[in-house]
Amino acid sequence: MAINFLNSVDLNQNQLIKAAIESQPNNAAAGTGVDGQLYYDTTLDKVKVWTGSAWESISGDLTELDPGTYINIDNPLGPIPTINHDLTTRPANTTSTDSPGYSGTFTVIDSVTSNATGHVTAANELTITLPPELDEKYILPTTTGVVSPGAPTTGIISLTGSTDGVVSTVTFKGTTNRIDIAGSATGSDGIITIDLTESVTIADNLTVSGIISQIQTGETNTLSSPLDMGGTTGTPAPNKILNVATGTVATDGVNLGQVELLVAGIGVFQGGYNATTDPGVPVISGAANIKLDQGDYFVVSHDGDITFSGTTTTGVNSGALANSTALVLAAANTDIAVGMDVTGTGVPPGITILTVTNSTNFVLSSAITIANTTTLTFSDKVVSVEVGDFIFANADIAAASDPAASEYTIVQSDANIAGAGATDGATEKGVAGFDSASFDVSASGWVQLNSQRNPYGAKVTLNNTSPVSRATTGTPVDQTTFTVNIDNASIFGPGALAANVKVEVLDNASPFETVYPLVERSGSGSLAIKFSGDVAVDLYQVLLSHI
Repeated sequence: MAINFLNSVDLNQNQLIKAAIESQPNNAAAGTGVDGQLYYDTTLDKVKVWTGSAWESISGDLTELDPGTYINIDNPLGPIPTINHDLTTRPANTTSTDSPGYSGTFTVIDSVTSNATGHVTAANELTITLPPELDEKYILPTTTGVVSPGAPTTGIISLTGSTDGVVSTVTFKGTTNRIDIAGSATGSDGIITIDLTESVTIADNLTVSGIISQIQTGETNTLSSPLDMGGTTGTPAPNKILNVATGTVATDGVNLGQVELLVAGIGVFQGGYNATTDPGVPVISGAANIKLDQGDYFVVSHDGDITFSGTTTTGVNSGALANSTALVLAAANTDIAVGMDVTGTGVPPGITILTVTNSTNFVLSSAITIANTTTLTFSDKVVSVEVGDFIFANADIAAASDPAASEYTIVQSDANIAGAGATDGATEKGVAGFDSASFDVSASGWVQLNSQRNPYGAKVTLNNTSPVSRATTGTPVDQTTFTVNIDNASIFGPGALAANVKVEVLDNASPFETVYPLVERSGSGSLAIKFSGDVAVDLYQVLLSHI
């Protein structure tokens, strides 16, 4: 079934790709058209247009083709003429070979003449004569150059022509403080020696693949630029400065031993701590912990739990907690202490014992909601950390000492990204913002969607009853306009703008197909829907979405 367009479609000079016009067997089947309407006559294989009173072919039939210069036509009256180019003949190409020597000649085609139609009418042959033999022999004796250490030096090769006696020279020239050149005047068997000067100056970069050794001692080397040691790999490490003497004045370099003495007892950043697995990386808990000095610290890079040496115990709450910090246990437990982590069903991460009132009554660090008789675990062994938390060593910690949690201070950043969960207790609280028109946020950070309605959608039948009006133009009617006032209280209310409304028009009866009239939006609340021709009321309805 065709899509029903009820007004003109403007493609704005864009292409209509792979389109086919209406096909009918004859004019009768095509019926009466409107000016400019097209159809394809499948019987005659012609495209026809309605010219106001009849269908006329616009196929552009040819009556006859005439031949032209060098062009002949078979079947010029059609229906399918064949156009051929006249045959053009010329003598076959000839071939020859030659190997001319000095003063010899050979012939080439240096120009071709064509007529206006591109046919060759003439060609010119050009005879090329090679020059006579002219051999010149040289002898290459060397002559003594200038030898002066510390100054540019030279060595010279003389080129003497055997036929004309002309002498030309090739001079090898050294550079000051870099290259010395020395020549020996021994006729045709001379030697030119190229060597480094005694004191070499390198104007640009020097790359040495081997070892640089200084033989002379007691001198001070001077660097005018920074010394870059490069990478850090190799055996032994190639990028160390070895055997550095102990510095004595403020401008001296120092060795590692001096630095370690200076910073002893001062905490050093040890890098990131990955708590994804327990123990984490690096290992700071359990029997295989690494050695740390007082003040050494890590920044947590991955969330997780750390199990230290310590106490773990359990208890069952007496009575449900509804967003409360007051925990009452069904039985006394003297092992529970301040700072212990509290875990269990419904308990969010990071809950600890804030206050011990007595062996059955405790104050939690944050309010929670849990069911009655929930089994809770209390531990100073397991500490939960999150990305951004800091872990500090309170004192020197020996390797493989299985440290307790009290040997560390963990500073929580409390700047986590908010998560999503099924319950308040099981949901990560963190940094987030919410639209109060759509969401409600509790004091503990629990976000819930408000009761929903749809104040931004409406459906209106196109009739002639407020907030809809109908008008027509032309005699006979050439256009019907339905105007919908979307700022009416029954639709979107005062202040609503038509420019902010999305429109879909559809039939008012099953199967409720979408149709395509012209939709015009004013700068106010007036929305115009225009159909070609005379359209009655109640035939169509419009779906409106206020954006």
